[in-house]
Amino acid sequence: MSELKASDIAGNPLKIGSFVEYVNTGTKGTVTEIISDNEGVWALIDRMNLYYKPDVLRIIKSADQKELAEKIISREEINEALEKQTEATKTLEIGEGSQVSGG
Repeated sequence: MSELKASDIAGNPLKIGSFVEYVNTGTKGTVTEIISDNEGVWALIDRMNLYYKPDVLRIIKSADQKELAEKIISREEINEALEKQTEATKTLEIGEGSQVSGG
């Protein structure tokens, strides 16, 4: 069985191991499989575990692993963000209460 030929949106050859971006959403991942059926050629992308038509994918150079990894937020970071939001809300409420309206 011969290897399937597939090209990305720019006509670049797509192969297993290619790092790609789905052009409609910017989602990135690695091609893990290329298959063909009666509807055409499809590339399986590891991050989504979904098949995409190669003409909606763009080969990109590399990915920052931090960009691909899920962000782990510590309890302290969450508490800090909540405190900042609460403080901003209090400031906004105080500012609204001191308005003078003409009537």
